[in-house]
Amino acid sequence: MAPESSSSSSGSRSGPMNPLTATATVAKAIMSAPTGNGRLVATILSAYDLPSDDVPSSVLMSYSEGNGRGGTNEISTGPPAAKHRDHANSFKFGGANGGSLTSSNSGATAANRLILSAPLSTLFESTVTFTVTYADPARNLTSKCTISKTLRVNDTQWLILNLDSENQAAAGGHRSSPIKSSASRISSSGSNVGDQPPTLRLKLRLEGPYRPEISAVINLANSWFAAVDVVSDATVGTATGLARDLPKNFPAAKLLLVPVVPLATLGVAALPIVGGILIIGIPFFLPIILIVLTVALGLGAIGTTVYFSTRDGRTSIQHVAEPTYQTFLMTNTGQRIVYDVGPRPSPQALARAVLPTDMMGKLVASLLVDLVGSASYLIPLAGEAFDLTWAPISMILVGALYDDVMPNLKYVALMEELLPFTDWIPSATLGWVKEFGPGIFDEGKRKMGDAQRVGRREREALVSMTR
Repeated sequence: MAPESSSSSSGSRSGPMNPLTATATVAKAIMSAPTGNGRLVATILSAYDLPSDDVPSSVLMSYSEGNGRGGTNEISTGPPAAKHRDHANSFKFGGANGGSLTSSNSGATAANRLILSAPLSTLFESTVTFTVTYADPARNLTSKCTISKTLRVNDTQWLILNLDSENQAAAGGHRSSPIKSSASRISSSGSNVGDQPPTLRLKLRLEGPYRPEISAVINLANSWFAAVDVVSDATVGTATGLARDLPKNFPAAKLLLVPVVPLATLGVAALPIVGGILIIGIPFFLPIILIVLTVALGLGAIGTTVYFSTRDGRTSIQHVAEPTYQTFLMTNTGQRIVYDVGPRPSPQALARAVLPTDMMGKLVASLLVDLVGSASYLIPLAGEAFDLTWAPISMILVGALYDDVMPNLKYVALMEELLPFTDWIPSATLGWVKEFGPGIFDEGKRKMGDAQRVGRREREALVSMTR
C-alpha cells in the first residue's frame, strides 16, 4: 500500500492546475454544496375563547408543500398547562410550573415549543396548519398560515390566528390571514367573551442557513477582518511607540521640519502654474491625466477598503449600512439572494431592488447610465473596448428601470453600446421620457388651462369694474 500511496501523491504533483480551472472548480463546489435544513419554530402561548370550557388535548402543527404534497410532517404539544384566570374557555400552554391540566403528575411537562425541520425552500413555500385537538375529532379547530406571506427568514412574528372547525375550513369558510401582534396586544384581550371568535396566540419563527456562496463570502470576510485586526494592532502599536520615543531618543529629528516648510511653500505657489500648463496642453495630457486618475482612484479604493476593514471603520460604517441592509433583507429579492428560499434572482431583479422608483431618482439614474455609456468618447479608439464590458450592464440597468414601460428598450441599449459611434443615443433617458413625459405634459396643459381661466376671470372682473 505504501508504494501506491507514494505514486499517487507524486502523480498529483506532476503538473500544476490551471488557475482558471481551480477557480471554476471551487465556485462549482460552493454553488452545489448542500444548504442544510430550515426550522419552523412555533411557541404556542394560549387558545382563547374556545366554543366550550372542555380542555383540549393538544395543539397540532403540520405543513403541506406548495405543490400539494406533504401533510405527514406534524408535531403536537401536550395538554394546556392552565386555564386562563378570567376566561373559563381559554387555556395557557407551557406554564411556569410546566404542569398540565390533564396530568396527575405535577412534574409532567406540557411542551409548547414545536419545531418542524425541512429544506428551507420547502418550508418557505408551505402552508402551515395549526389544529386545536379534542378527544372527539369532530370538535377540532384549525387555522392555516402561508409562511411566505407571513414570515421572513430568521424573523420572529407574534400572531393571533382565527380558529374554525375542520368542517367549516374544508368548506372554504376559513377566515382571513393571521393578525400580526405584539406581546402586549396578546396579553390584553377584550372581556366580551361571547363576542370574540376563537383564536390561537403563538410566536412563530422561521430559521435557515445562508446560501453556500453567501456563507463563503461571510467566512472570507471574517478571515479578512481578523487578519486586518492583527496587522492593525501591530502597526498601531509600532507607530505609537515611534511617535512617542523618537523625539526623546533623537532630538535632532525636529530639524527635518526646516527644509519641509520651504518646499511646501514652493509647491503651493507652483500650483497655478501647473494648472495653467495642464489646461493649455489638456489634449496632449489627457491620457496621462486619465492614467493618474485611475491609479489615484485605485489607491483610494484600496485605502478605503483597508480602513473600513479595521475595527473603527467597521463601527463607523455599521451605523449607515445596517439599516439599509435590514431594509433590503426584508424584500423578496433580498431573501432570495441571502437565503435558499427559491430560485436565485436574476441580475435584473437584483438591480430593480436597489434602483430608485420615483421620478427624480429614475431621472438621475438614467442620466448616469447614459453618461457612463458616452464616456468612451474620451478615448476615441480604446473607449470602444470599454463598451463591450458596459453593454450588458447597461442592458440590465435599463431593463430594471423601464421594462414595465418599454420591454424592448434594453435591447436598444445593448446594441447602442455594441455598435460603434452610437453611444450618443440616450436610451435610458428616452425610457424616462416615455414613462413620465405624458404625465408631465398633461400636468402642464392642466396648469396652463387653469392659468387661462384665472386670467379670463380677471379680465371679466376689470371690464365689469370699468362699466
